[in-house]
Amino acid sequence: MSDTYPIIKCRNCRYIFQPDMMTNENWPCPICQFKNPNLKRHYRSVADICILSLIATPILIAVGFIRTGLNLAMILLAAHAIAHAFLLLVTIIFIYKSKTPWANNVVKALIWTVFGLAFFFNVVLPLVLAGRLNIPFIIVYAFVFPYLFWLNSQAGKCRVSGPLVASRTDKSGK
Repeated sequence: MSDTYPIIKCRNCRYIFQPDMMTNENWPCPICQFKNPNLKRHYRSVADICILSLIATPILIAVGFIRTGLNLAMILLAAHAIAHAFLLLVTIIFIYKSKTPWANNVVKALIWTVFGLAFFFNVVLPLVLAGRLNIPFIIVYAFVFPYLFWLNSQAGKCRVSGPLVASRTDKSGK
């Protein structure tokens, strides 16, 4: 799917149309008036979560440094944070640069990589290495992952597959 022609398929009647990319509201189908989710807005919300992560990471490292001082764990955490910050920045740039982030496989792969790695390093690793549950991060991911699964399913329902040749213009098929 090209990133230059923003089109979606109505989830209700399957009509293929070009949504109003400037609005922050739902995208109504011109045929059945079904309110399709504004996928661009939702993907930018994911980018906003990434931006919040960029802001929170140095704060968490500073708190850890104040508690434990400079040690090997803090150095490794800082190195991980720098690498993760780079990945977050790349993801944010790709989301905001893409006209159709819901159809861009690179954007979707970056999003799942960012949040998968963050879950691994913030929840799985502390549980395995230190035997402790990181409850605040578990709560965050309990909201983030269902949202990402919902967004991925909506993108799949609205994605146009194949060439745009046989799009019907109205319900009668004219």
